[in-house]
Amino acid sequence: MTMGKYEADRRKNDRATTQMDEICRQLNDEPTHQGTSYARKNVRRRQQKDQRVAIIAACSALLVILIVLIVIVAIGPADPADDGRILPNVYAAGIDLGGMTPEEAESALHLATDTTIARKDMVVKLPEATLTLSPADTKVTLDVAKVVQAAYDHGRGGSEKEFLAAKEKAQSTTYTIPLLPYLHLDIAYIDATVEAFCAANGSQLSQPTWELDGRRPAFDPEHPDLPADHQALVITMGTPDYALSPRDISDAILDGYSLNDLTVEYQAPTRTEPEKPDAALLFQEFCVPAADATMDPSTYEVTPEVYGYGFDIEQAQVLIDAAGYGQEVRLEMRFLMPEVTEAQLTKDLFTDRLGICTTKSEDCSDAWKTNLRLSVEALDGFVILPGAEFSFNVTVGKPTALKGYEEATVLLAGKETSVLGGGISQTASALYYCALLADMDILERHSADHAISYAELGLDADIAWGTRDLRLRNSADTPIRIHATLDGDEVTVELVGNDALEYRVEIKTDTVSTTDPDTILKVMDEDNVYDYTDGQILQEGIPGYEVQTSVDKYHKQTGDLITSTLVDTSIYQARDQIEVSIPTAETEPETEPETTPTEETTGGLLDILTDLFN
Repeated sequence: MTMGKYEADRRKNDRATTQMDEICRQLNDEPTHQGTSYARKNVRRRQQKDQRVAIIAACSALLVILIVLIVIVAIGPADPADDGRILPNVYAAGIDLGGMTPEEAESALHLATDTTIARKDMVVKLPEATLTLSPADTKVTLDVAKVVQAAYDHGRGGSEKEFLAAKEKAQSTTYTIPLLPYLHLDIAYIDATVEAFCAANGSQLSQPTWELDGRRPAFDPEHPDLPADHQALVITMGTPDYALSPRDISDAILDGYSLNDLTVEYQAPTRTEPEKPDAALLFQEFCVPAADATMDPSTYEVTPEVYGYGFDIEQAQVLIDAAGYGQEVRLEMRFLMPEVTEAQLTKDLFTDRLGICTTKSEDCSDAWKTNLRLSVEALDGFVILPGAEFSFNVTVGKPTALKGYEEATVLLAGKETSVLGGGISQTASALYYCALLADMDILERHSADHAISYAELGLDADIAWGTRDLRLRNSADTPIRIHATLDGDEVTVELVGNDALEYRVEIKTDTVSTTDPDTILKVMDEDNVYDYTDGQILQEGIPGYEVQTSVDKYHKQTGDLITSTLVDTSIYQARDQIEVSIPTAETEPETEPETTPTEETTGGLLDILTDLFN
């Protein structure tokens, strides 16, 4: 017979008991020495008797302790970590059984499943049909007690160390007891029903179709919004080509039962998707778009608006995208209204002067005047539509000799330089001033490099094709027309439109700083080849300025200042003045005087003077 658990410990205890009995028997034996007195013998007997009693008591206590230890070892110590409850985060039928006793878990499961699995139909939703299985047909029942036992056993069954590890892991990890092993189902009935359902269902590929329903109503341009019976574009969505899998559906049903989820969504494997109608392409095929009224920016000729007929493309695409396979989408047609009408473009237009400015050039050449005339003709009558941007370079165009522009002298980088189209900045400056008065948005503006004479400082607009432009935006709700004229060397620009502003605009300039030009002396001999005299000016100096331009807005009724806005800061560079210096015999020259020009020195001086005047 195999030795049971703790058998060796019991044998050790039996040997210890036997030894104690032997000691007691030895103590009870009386000594046999001759010649000992009777009294002495009695005393010795009493002492020996007392010793035996004490030893027997000690042995009895030791025996009791040994017995208790044997019982503890045999039974095993109680596990303080196991409280007899299901580990945390253990789920079954969608219910968290963690922390429950088996009795509590059984009650909770009955409450959750008695009204579902055994009472409700299993419903399988497919793309085009629905399969329903009643509990009476599937004969479904659930062994709740075994589910609870499985939940209780989770984490148990190993060593104490393994149990503690499972308990710790359960704090952060969920575990679901599948119901399927504890369900009683008529699997044969389920499989047969699913097989028959799949044989009767499925889908063949079909592409979407569309057609117009109804007759288009007569169009009355004067009353396009009158109620009428309109047409509708009817779209029948296509269907995909797919086949149902009985095995996949059966598995989905069993999974649903296992999770206590009696509504199953089944997506059939799609092989070929039908095309999706494009609302924009359908609009092009069946509809007429509306067209806004337009205005020729140069002649102000208005092309009337055109009412359309059709549907809203964005809304139609939303309906199409939301439609299911084989469904019908009905797009109701209607009159489409243009956003801009002729009446809107012409109502109360060009009745008010929004700004006027005249610029005058001093000692301008004939070429300068020619360029002014061409730029004025390009601007006159141009209309800036509401919200539209205006570009001086785009409107006037690149100044070329083919258009008739000529080379005129302008101040460029401190030097007088001949430029094709020189002078058109005078026209742009007059327009810039008017745009400020009309409260237009200034998108781009540049001041000249040096102070100019044809416009007040801070109110000029320098133009250079490809690098410098004057760009404006009409922020009003009505168009603005440009009138431009030339009288001699005077350019007058006027902006007309519909003044709907509640305020008037005043323009203010403030010279922040002035920089005086330096004087550079060119030392020459008295008998220089060009007969320059002492103090003669070779290049006029031009002061530099920093000028701030502000726009003040005053209420038309009360005259109160509403806002004062800094719109730009103009920086004008100073240009040095160059004078001739011829030292006399009495004064020592600051620099070595020039000698009689030789061929080499004459050439160098000519180069300097040529640079100065170009």
